[in-house]
Amino acid sequence: MAPASLINNPAKEILRSGGPLFGFNVFESLRPSVAKIAAAAGYNMLLVENEHVVHNEETLTNFLVIARDNGLAPAVTALVPDRPFVSRMLDAGALGICLSHTDRPDQVEELAKWMKYAPDGERGLALGANSGYRGDDVKRYCREANTATMLVVKIESWEGIQNADAILSHPAVDALVFGPGDLAATMGHHGQWEHPEVIKAMQSAIDIARDRGLATEPTIYPRTREEYKTQRDQGHQLFGRFRASEYDLIRQAATEEIQIYLD
Repeated sequence: MAPASLINNPAKEILRSGGPLFGFNVFESLRPSVAKIAAAAGYNMLLVENEHVVHNEETLTNFLVIARDNGLAPAVTALVPDRPFVSRMLDAGALGICLSHTDRPDQVEELAKWMKYAPDGERGLALGANSGYRGDDVKRYCREANTATMLVVKIESWEGIQNADAILSHPAVDALVFGPGDLAATMGHHGQWEHPEVIKAMQSAIDIARDRGLATEPTIYPRTREEYKTQRDQGHQLFGRFRASEYDLIRQAATEEIQIYLD
């Protein structure tokens, strides 16, 4: 019998099997309750926002560990692919990095270098939260970690769309998502996230990703069960709250709850 894996990433395992991945985007609420509720609700992946908020590092580490302990795959967004941030996030327990504002292939090359151990990259070795605080088989851990870490590119500009073919050609890339608000702005359509030209641009990148066997999110997230089934038939695998946050869920629920009291 083969020994149990020292590290695994449930999100990547789901994608490899062809199944849908349901992500939950977290901005400020790095609490055990959020991880447990997300897991109980059926989400598979937590994406922790780092572009627009500031986190306490100890709290973030605790949240990543709690997410993994509850069967979730935690990932964090990165503004730039620099070694200090990427290395520390992975060592703190993140199983993936989502590179915001991916505009050029050299950014992906740089990110992959810091995400993977030698010989695939130059990630520095530490055996803490990332390895479950185990250090009994370092060689096997490094090999399995290189497979387990998930690299997601987030295209948010017209430059990124134009370079999509080169960006998505890197072998370390696992999935493609978008920042449609910023993309629309760079195309001259501020606030028009569903403008036909914006949708067309995203679809062009999706077609490239699909040709390479990469996971994609739809241009517009489904609003009904029927739309979801159609998008699954089209090959999309990323769904859930990748473009929304707990802010949106709280706002939606609070607004609905108070309606019976309003004239």
